[in-house]
Amino acid sequence: MENTAQRPLPNLEIEALRAIRAARSFAKNWRKVHPKIKNVSLTQVGDALQRLDDGELFALQDESLWPLMERALVWELNAHRDGYGSHALEKDTSHDQLLDPELDDKRWLMECWKAFKSSRQNLIDRRKAARLAEFFSQ
Repeated sequence: MENTAQRPLPNLEIEALRAIRAARSFAKNWRKVHPKIKNVSLTQVGDALQRLDDGELFALQDESLWPLMERALVWELNAHRDGYGSHALEKDTSHDQLLDPELDDKRWLMECWKAFKSSRQNLIDRRKAARLAEFFSQ
């Protein structure tokens, strides 16, 4: 477990900016690769991506979409190269040398997804930490 008591946390506004930029990068690259999601309309995906472009990372109507998008991306990568989607979800693939440009685009989308997911979770955790700290400071 990481000890953050010794060093200050990054400014919340800086973390929010990182999350917004990660969201936009993910949206841009999703549009480029355009993985298919079963039982989800293109309009629903397009609307969610537009909200990300607009900096809306926590729209309630998108919460159920994120796991579906992740599964679709893993499936796309696994379909392109057996097991690669599962591997890419768990590992840093930014230095993988792929000779297939289409696979490389999908790999990069996975890296964008992970950056978005992580930066978004950091904001959620910071909010929860602030509430907890306030509770104990009373």
